[in-house]
Amino acid sequence: MSMGIFQRVFGSPAKPGYNLGLARQVVQTYANFINTSAPLPGCVADTSELPYDKELIKESLYACINATDDPELIQHFKHGYLMLSAWQDEVGERRLGLDFTAMDLDRDPEVIAEEVQHQGDEVSNWTPIVASDQKRLAEDLLAFGV
Repeated sequence: MSMGIFQRVFGSPAKPGYNLGLARQVVQTYANFINTSAPLPGCVADTSELPYDKELIKESLYACINATDDPELIQHFKHGYLMLSAWQDEVGERRLGLDFTAMDLDRDPEVIAEEVQHQGDEVSNWTPIVASDQKRLAEDLLAFGV
C-alpha cells in the first residue's frame, strides 16, 4: 500500500522547507469552516465550497500531524482529513443528500416523502464515490502510521 498523498507530497516525514506557518493557517481556517459549514452526514458538497484547494488542506493536515506529538490534536487532524471525503469535484452549487433542516415538515406527509425520496436519489450516485474517497483517505493515514 502506498502512502498516497503524504508520500507524493512529502516523501518523508516532513518536506524540507515546508511552510508550517501556512499549514497551520490552512488547517485553522479549515477547522473553522467545518465547524460551521460541513455538509450533514450522508450529504456531499462541491470542493469549490472549501476554503482552500482540497490537496492543500490534505498537505497542511499532514504537516500539522507530523509537527505534533499530542494524541488528542492528532485525532482532530485525522478526523478533519477523513471529513474531506464529504467534498467532491463537480457536485454543483447545491449540496446533495437528505437535509431535514431545510424541509417544511408541516406539509403533507406524501409531499415530504417524495422530497426525501428525491433527495436520496440525487445523492445515491455520489455515495460510492464518497465512500471510496474516504477509504483512500483512511489508507493514507494508516500508511503514514497514524
